Amino acid sequence: MKKVVSFVMAAAMVTSLVPATAFAAGDVTATAKVVDALEKGEGFDGVIAAVDAPELQLKVTNADYQVTGGATPTADVTVSLDNAEFTAADAAAFEALVDAPVGITVTATDFSEDEVTYTLEGALAEDDIVAIDLASEMTSVNVGKTATVSVDSDMVTADDLVYASVLDNGIEVSVKKTVNVAVDEVAELDSKGLKIEPTVDDSYAVGTEFTLKLSKGFEFTNTTVAGIADWAIDDNEATFTAPSADEFTLTGIKVEATTANVGDVATIKVTAKNVGTASVEVAKVVDYKVTLSVDEDEDIPVIYSGTDVNNTGLTDDSDHMTLEVTAEESFPGAWSMRQGFDFTLPEGVYVTDVDVIEAENFVQNGAAVGTAEWETAFDAAYNKGDYTGFEFAKRTFDDVNTTLETDPASVTFQLELVADPTFEGDVVLGFEGALVDSQEVTVAKFVKPYTVKAEQNDVVIDYRNTEVKTPITITEAEAGLWDTDSVFTFTVDRGDMIQFEDDATFEANEDSDMELKDEKTEDGELAFTVKSESDEAATVEIKDIELFMQRNVPAGAYDLNLETTMDIAYNAQAIYAADGDDQIVEDVCDYSSTVKEAFINVVTSGRDQDNLFTTKVVVPIGESYLVAGEEKVELDVPAYICEAGYTMLPVRAVSKALGVNTNNVLWNAENKTITILYGQRIISMTVGQKTIYVNGSAIPASAAPEITSSRAFLPMRDLAVALGVTDITWDAATRTATLNGSN
Repeated sequence: MKKVVSFVMAAAMVTSLVPATAFAAGDVTATAKVVDALEKGEGFDGVIAAVDAPELQLKVTNADYQVTGGATPTADVTVSLDNAEFTAADAAAFEALVDAPVGITVTATDFSEDEVTYTLEGALAEDDIVAIDLASEMTSVNVGKTATVSVDSDMVTADDLVYASVLDNGIEVSVKKTVNVAVDEVAELDSKGLKIEPTVDDSYAVGTEFTLKLSKGFEFTNTTVAGIADWAIDDNEATFTAPSADEFTLTGIKVEATTANVGDVATIKVTAKNVGTASVEVAKVVDYKVTLSVDEDEDIPVIYSGTDVNNTGLTDDSDHMTLEVTAEESFPGAWSMRQGFDFTLPEGVYVTDVDVIEAENFVQNGAAVGTAEWETAFDAAYNKGDYTGFEFAKRTFDDVNTTLETDPASVTFQLELVADPTFEGDVVLGFEGALVDSQEVTVAKFVKPYTVKAEQNDVVIDYRNTEVKTPITITEAEAGLWDTDSVFTFTVDRGDMIQFEDDATFEANEDSDMELKDEKTEDGELAFTVKSESDEAATVEIKDIELFMQRNVPAGAYDLNLETTMDIAYNAQAIYAADGDDQIVEDVCDYSSTVKEAFINVVTSGRDQDNLFTTKVVVPIGESYLVAGEEKVELDVPAYICEAGYTMLPVRAVSKALGVNTNNVLWNAENKTITILYGQRIISMTVGQKTIYVNGSAIPASAAPEITSSRAFLPMRDLAVALGVTDITWDAATRTATLNGSN
């Protein structure tokens, strides 16, 4: 019988404030559990002998009591049985059932057929275990009956702990995983075999007759099975006798999909004569030649984008490895190598290493190959794929058929990945080729280590100290993620013409306890450095921002960009390259560092520039296009002639024809006003009103803007006047209006 005895000695006795004859409430606590519970089958006589009886274990979890005058502490523990009676008949027999730590004396002070009270004398220590054998006899042994034990003491109370059960005799069968088989082909069951085990002890004996029966459409093909002397098959049935009374495994079983169709599942029904039956799915008929899979029980790894494999700039120490991916043919020879095949990755995701874990049953030039040859093939394929995916050449390996290999070929690998700072979401690995069915599996997920929030700011050039009214905030993805000394630097497009002034303020939210240093504006950039890691996810706010803008900065939108310590290390990350070149991410990636488009929108040019419109614009009436300079601008609705006889242009076409950023062509639905910001000029017109305003000055118009087909149209002649264009012509023969026709 298994005994668990703690040899932790009770140390010194110390002065106490409680009586010596009892444990004070809460001074000593314990847990109770049953170890080695019995499961017996039908026919069990109910006797649980001491030699293999389960144990009731009481484990001390706290022992901080104190006693006075050197007296010995005691505790009473009452153990009760339900649907069972103790086989011990006297105090000595009951006491013999108990194993207690050294220094603890056990006395059976009261006992009956189904209950006993033990008195424990001595000081227990934390982690001490008192083990009580449950030698007993069940009073009812019908199938489904259980024997339970309960404990009542100041240390622990536990009710109805099951220590013996009477179950139906029976069997259980299982395989590690199902295998794929093609129509009219043979597949061997998983190499771990078909495991058969009894549901309870003595369910069957050596020599018990077993029958395996395959579901319709499948047949057994192997005439022998390792370790089974009397294995015999008859189409979809196999028979043998049990080699053991315990669990055993049948390996090497082969099944053929004789009349089964694609999608059918092969099930083996196992029958043990006079004992029971059980079934298990062992194979599935597939219509594709190669399957791509990952372990669905594994969590998809989460990786931070815009970082190198060492997570430079972050405290995260996880690797950048994907799930294990397996490509496996459904039967030997199914994976044709006569044509090439590809593994594809999303744009912005790059491979830094490949680990080929296992490669079985592949042949190259008639000789067996393994992981080393596959890694060489991956090298060449990534190089050929321009470092964005794997393009395997045709005949990378030989076609694996039954004359070369008797088992299907499979390769299992992991990829080490990095991704652009702007990439977020699942990494889907694709598998495609001329002779394989396209498939996809999700192998990893990328998340951003920070998010940036910024709003568009419309500004009129004021040269110095142009106010940016909204702040920039950058938020940490999780607490303590940004490493100390990580640097964040913001810039605006056209840094030669638009720069940050020196007076911005930087502040991390108080709850994060993050400290910043080197908060500065230098060379027109906003930058800060992490001085200490956060306790809660940090948000850094940059406000009081002002700009210095050159007088000749063009009107239009300018993006906000961010560079970090993480980005710098990411760009310098070596990628997986077959030819030995020192390729880095920066050599092959093409991503934007923009975190807010149109952060600064310059709505007028400098006060000393008028920027008159000089582009030639040709507008054919009724056509779905116009021509601005050399560019043909497509229109979703054509220009037309209004009732007053003037050419009307759709507003959105105006923005394209003028080369104006769409942010600078504004529509106010409430008062139906169109505003165009061009150079130094602010031009506005209201639907139904024959007045055009240029920088606030009213000018009479020849026609009013109109709403046609849910689109706003402007009179072309009046718009030209507002732009300072005097060269306006009309060709009645071709129904064409032209601005700046002499240019």
